[in-house]
Amino acid sequence: MSARRKFFKRGATLTAVGLAMKTVGMLFGAFVSRAVGAEGVGLYTVVMTVYSFAVTFATSGISLTVTRLVAGAIGEGRGGELGKIMRASVIYALTFGAAASSFLFLGSELISSIVLSDARASASLKILALSLIPVALCSAFSGYFVGVKRVGFNAAVQVLSQLFKILLTFILVSGLKDGEIVSAVIALCLGITLTELLALLLIMLEYFIDRRIHGGKRRERGREGIGEVAKAALPLAISAYVRSVLTTLEHILIPRRLMSRGENNSEAYSHYGTLHGMALPLVLYPMSPLSSFSGLLVPEFAEDCAAGNAGRMERVAREALNTTLTYAILSAVLLFYFAEELGYAVYGSHDAGRFISVLALIVPIMYMDHVTDGMLKGIGEQVYSMWVNITDSLISVLLVYILIPPLGILGYAVVIVVMEGYNFLLSIMRLRRRIRLRIDLVGSAVVPCLAAFFSAYLTDKLFASQGSLATGATLVPKMIFTLSAFALIMSVSRLITKRKSTKLINN
Repeated sequence: MSARRKFFKRGATLTAVGLAMKTVGMLFGAFVSRAVGAEGVGLYTVVMTVYSFAVTFATSGISLTVTRLVAGAIGEGRGGELGKIMRASVIYALTFGAAASSFLFLGSELISSIVLSDARASASLKILALSLIPVALCSAFSGYFVGVKRVGFNAAVQVLSQLFKILLTFILVSGLKDGEIVSAVIALCLGITLTELLALLLIMLEYFIDRRIHGGKRRERGREGIGEVAKAALPLAISAYVRSVLTTLEHILIPRRLMSRGENNSEAYSHYGTLHGMALPLVLYPMSPLSSFSGLLVPEFAEDCAAGNAGRMERVAREALNTTLTYAILSAVLLFYFAEELGYAVYGSHDAGRFISVLALIVPIMYMDHVTDGMLKGIGEQVYSMWVNITDSLISVLLVYILIPPLGILGYAVVIVVMEGYNFLLSIMRLRRRIRLRIDLVGSAVVPCLAAFFSAYLTDKLFASQGSLATGATLVPKMIFTLSAFALIMSVSRLITKRKSTKLINN
């Protein structure tokens, strides 16, 4: 099997699993949103913001580091040193995971009262603190499986752990009465912690099985000890720390700045929960296939970079960006055109649909930036990405502080749109300095945009708009019809273009 086929086979595997899990997760998120209400989603989102910072400290760049070290060792013919790389990586992950867990558990009450100004978050943070060591170790083992290009192991862990989380959380949340916001958030956090423990047991078992099968001849002598792992991971970690602190500050500021314009506690958390906990996840949902392939680009580019294969990197980058642009244009049009119906079908919320239509405008840039970032990491541009991410977060905090009082929660939507454009512009400029790029704007943007809008318009004329009466049963057929019409139009367009090119060559 060719390298290209293997790459797409791995990507297809991750995409199928990721899309299935995202779909189940989205439906589950809709259940949770309806069960705990907008205010509960807002409180849970703020708690998860603090938890995300703790996760960032616990993992400290280990997943990407393991992927690059493992892929680099394989590319240089040092496969016998993988065992030593993993032992050093596990020690690194265990150290930072334990430190993060201790900090969050012991400081939960202080964080809740001073940082979040909401003592209700304390118990949830303590429960989440217990998950940080498993999270750090899972991150290291996950990086290994991406590096050796055996992504089926990661996929299996994702499937089993996600199903376990959904079942457990459903049991915990469904027994609660209306208005029990704190108990609902605690139940959600308990589901996360128990799921991470299960995921660690599964991925460790898979790792030991994999090493027994693929271990080969072991050579203990190698340069990737704990010092080398730390040297590679700490620049990523420092970048992530700074950005995570700024992101945490940004999300803590949002409810506070909403309150400063006259909203009460419940209104502020409800508006924040609707935008960040409902609309944004739905906008990011179609990005699941891109996330799968973007993650696989890291080891691909790391190997090619180590081997000096610049030509192949250019071909892969060109194909990845053009395909991503077409897919992103289609996703943006669908999200924009069916925003109201999506908001009601998934969340039963008019506001969610309104925010989806605003965020849809930035989807092409958002998706392109995600793939570009994966390629930059593969060619070792993490230091540059570090500064881009830090300035991105710093400006975001400033804009949140300035824009939310006059604009309300829509000010936060504006911040997302502006900063995604900023991040992508700097990233693509850097990538062009390292790799020659050629983006087909007509074939990958203009034609798909026209095809997508025509397909959505045709669907709208053939199917009655449901608006606030939209359900999954009415929306899914419309989406399928739109996608089918789009695929047909694009196929005809490419066939015409191919025939014209053939005539020009013959003449």
